[in-house]
Amino acid sequence: MNIPLTTLMGLSTQPGELGGFGPVITEVAVRIVANHLDNPEARFGVGVTHPVTGRLLHLHPIPARFLRGLQAELVHARDQRCVWTTSRRPAATCHLDHNTEHAHGGSTSVENIAPLCPRHHKTKTDRDWKLEQTGPGEHRLTDPYGRQYRSGAPSLTDPFPPEPAPAAAARTTEDDLPPF
Repeated sequence: MNIPLTTLMGLSTQPGELGGFGPVITEVAVRIVANHLDNPEARFGVGVTHPVTGRLLHLHPIPARFLRGLQAELVHARDQRCVWTTSRRPAATCHLDHNTEHAHGGSTSVENIAPLCPRHHKTKTDRDWKLEQTGPGEHRLTDPYGRQYRSGAPSLTDPFPPEPAPAAAARTTEDDLPPF
């Protein structure tokens, strides 16, 4: 599917082009793109065209390093909020941050992604904080001085009730003293 960026932004009504099919009206082209935004298998690219002839000059793929679809929803549902220990911002409004940076070999996977609000994402990146996922929904923050802080995702179910106390030992006659 080829669709002008100006059409996606609502600034133009130029139709899209569906490979093997031909031109499609603007509304269909926009809907096709929107329906594939959550598809982790979908590949998106930005094409640079000549301003006069309209011919394609360069094609720049959008990296697959961005978590999308069900994986992103899983991180939002699992952590529910920014994993910074003092933040309560909902995960759905946070950046999905690589614990080990993608540039340093970190994978784009649920095990290496945590939601950070824009403020704490910037703090982690610019001020040498380290974020590590120690288990599903469990995170350890390390400040530049080596102090560590732990945060965990809230439980989504009720905890098991405590085990009942063992039955009391058999009572003796000494236990039955009159109440004076």
